[in-house]
Amino acid sequence: MIDALQTATVGMARATDRLDTAAQTIASAGAPVSGTALQPAAQVDLSSAAVELLGSKSAFALNAAVARTADRMTGQLLDINA
Repeated sequence: MIDALQTATVGMARATDRLDTAAQTIASAGAPVSGTALQPAAQVDLSSAAVELLGSKSAFALNAAVARTADRMTGQLLDINA
């Protein structure tokens, strides 16, 4: 059960990193590059960043479900052994 918790924790951390990277990509779309000019839309792929946001949200939720299940199973195992 500990392995499942560790795997879920690592998965949630990676999903958080992916979310952060995608959010920074989206936020930089309106940031001035030099002076007052905005970054051209062709240089920022907002659609893939939005897909990455959704994917990281799903990955985090799935890993959290694994962690909850492993926690519940560990609790039941301890109850049986007690």
